[in-house]
Amino acid sequence: MDFTRFEEIMHERGIKSLAEIARYLDTTPQAVSNWKSRNRVPYHVISELNINQTELSTDQIGNDYSQSKKYNNNYSAVKIDEQIFSFSDILLIVAEQIKVIFISIFLCLFYAFTYTQFIEEQVYTSYVKVLFPSNSGNNVGGLAGIASQFGVDIPGGSRADLSNPSFFPELIKSRTFAEKILEKNFYTQKFEEELPLLSILTHGKNLPSVGKDTLITNAQKKLNGILKYESSSGFNIIKVTTFEALLAKQLAEAALLELEGLNRYYKNQTVREKINFIDNRIYSVNKDLEKSEKKLKEFKENNRQVISPALQLEQDRLNRDVEVQKGIFLTLKQQLELAKIEAVQQGSIVQVLDPPQIPLGPENKNLRRNMILALFVGLGLGVLLGFLRNYFDNDNIHERKKLRRVRLYLKKKTKDIFTDYRISGAICTLMLIFSPYYFGHQSKAPVFFGMYSTKLMVVNIAYLFIIIISMFLFIKSKKR
Repeated sequence: MDFTRFEEIMHERGIKSLAEIARYLDTTPQAVSNWKSRNRVPYHVISELNINQTELSTDQIGNDYSQSKKYNNNYSAVKIDEQIFSFSDILLIVAEQIKVIFISIFLCLFYAFTYTQFIEEQVYTSYVKVLFPSNSGNNVGGLAGIASQFGVDIPGGSRADLSNPSFFPELIKSRTFAEKILEKNFYTQKFEEELPLLSILTHGKNLPSVGKDTLITNAQKKLNGILKYESSSGFNIIKVTTFEALLAKQLAEAALLELEGLNRYYKNQTVREKINFIDNRIYSVNKDLEKSEKKLKEFKENNRQVISPALQLEQDRLNRDVEVQKGIFLTLKQQLELAKIEAVQQGSIVQVLDPPQIPLGPENKNLRRNMILALFVGLGLGVLLGFLRNYFDNDNIHERKKLRRVRLYLKKKTKDIFTDYRISGAICTLMLIFSPYYFGHQSKAPVFFGMYSTKLMVVNIAYLFIIIISMFLFIKSKKR
C-alpha cells in the first residue's frame, strides 16, 4: 500500500498527523517519516490494522504481498531499516528538540559571559624587551694571550662565568635571584600598602605559619610562573604576569635591575679574582726582576772592562733576563690597571629597547573568543542532548525494554562493586602492601608529626579511610 492511501485511511479513523500515526502504531516518528519518503507502508502494518482488502487495489495487494516475506519473516530487518536516518529525519529531531538546543546555547553563553566578566581573575602582563651582548667580554683571555708570550701561564682564559648574559634564562629561575627580588617591597591595591613580594605571593598580611625557607620555596614556584624569559629575533623579552597592572610594571623593572645587579656582582667577583692573580704574579715577577738586576749589577762591579767573548756573552744573557722580566712586569702592571678600571666600572651591559609599561587591560579577558567558543559548545551539546532525549522518549517497546535492562544492569553491577568480597579484598590487599610507601614517606617541609606536609597528610587520611572501608566491606560480604 502506498503511503498516500494509507494516510487517507488513517484520516478516516481520526488520526491526522505523523506523530499521532506513530503513537497509534506504537512505532517511532522516524519510521513513519521513512514510509512517507518511500511512499510505501510495510505489509505487516496493514495486516495489524486489519484493513479490509477491498480498500486496496489489485496492484497494491500484489506489490504489498511481494514484500510480506521481507517484513513478516524478518521483522528485525525491518527494525534495522527503520533506524536509518535521512537528513530530513535529523532536521525533524532538531526541530522537535529546539527548546533543548536553545536552553543549552543560552546556558553556555550566559556562563561564558558571566565567568569572563565577573568570575575569572584578571591578569595583566608587562613586557621589557632588551638586547644582551653575545659574550661577556672577559679580559682574562687577553691577559693570558699577552702573558703567554713571556712564558706565563694564566688559567681560565676561556672559562665561562655567571657574568655571561647567556646564563640569564637560568639566572632568572635561580633561588639566588628569587631571594633577592622577594625581599623588595611593592604596593598593591589588594592589600592597600607596601609589602615584600614574599608576603604578596604567600601569606599576605597574615602571620606566616611556616618558616622563611619554606615560604621562599613556595614563593619561588609562583615567581617562576609570573616571570617568563623569551627570545625573539635576537632580542630577549622578560614577561611579567600578575593580578594588578601596576605591580606587573614595577616587578618587570625590579627584575631587570636585579638581573643587572647579579650580573655586575658576578662580574666584579671575576675581576677581583683576576686582580688577586695579577697581584701575586707581580709580586713573583718583581722578585725575579730584582734578582736579575742584582746579578747584572754584581757582574758589572766585578768586570769593569768586558773584553773577552765569554764575558760579553754573559753580560748579554744577564741583560736579556732583565729585559724579559721588565717586560713581564710592565705588562702585568698594565693589566692590573685595566682590571681595576673594570672593577669600578658601573655601566650596564643591558640595552633596553622597550621599557616596561603599565598594561591597559587584562590579557585574559577575551570576551569575543569565549562567546564564540561557548556558542559552538552550546550548539553541539544541545544537539547531542536533543538526540539523546529523543532516543529515551522513544515509544518503541523493544527499545524501552533495552533501556530498562541497561538501568537494571547498572544498578545491579554497581551494587556488586561494594558487595563482592573479591573486589574489596583485592583493593584492601593492594593498599596494605603499598601502605609503607605512603605512611613512611617524609616530606621536605613537614607540618604534622614531623613527617607529613599538609597535602601528604590529606592523602594519607584518604588512604587509611579506603583501607578501613575496603576491609569492612570484605568482612561483611564474606559473612554472607
